Amino acid sequence: LYFIEPKMMRRMSCKPAQRVAAPLALVAQRPASTVAIQVQGLHFVGTGLAAIALAGVGLGIGTIFGNLLVACARQPNQVKMLFNYAILGFALTEAIGLFALMLAFLMLF
Repeated sequence: LYFIEPKMMRRMSCKPAQRVAAPLALVAQRPASTVAIQVQGLHFVGTGLAAIALAGVGLGIGTIFGNLLVACARQPNQVKMLFNYAILGFALTEAIGLFALMLAFLMLF
């Protein structure tokens, strides 16, 4: 019995391709300003990503005051203390929003 290799499994003997140097006048030069335009446009992307934090702040403030209403309905005698805690939570959450907004404006301008 003889083993015969299929044609597609045979190794082709080929010579390495020789590189031909192109004259410098024929090579197309890319303008350097394309990279600068792409980098300048990225600050808009960063500003948009920083503005996503403002949506989280809105959700946080809504959660704080929604839970305040639930807590006041359960414990009507402690409304003043619960309101003070809610205002503290609101202030801290709003501070995060202001920092995110400041960061977005710093990246934009």
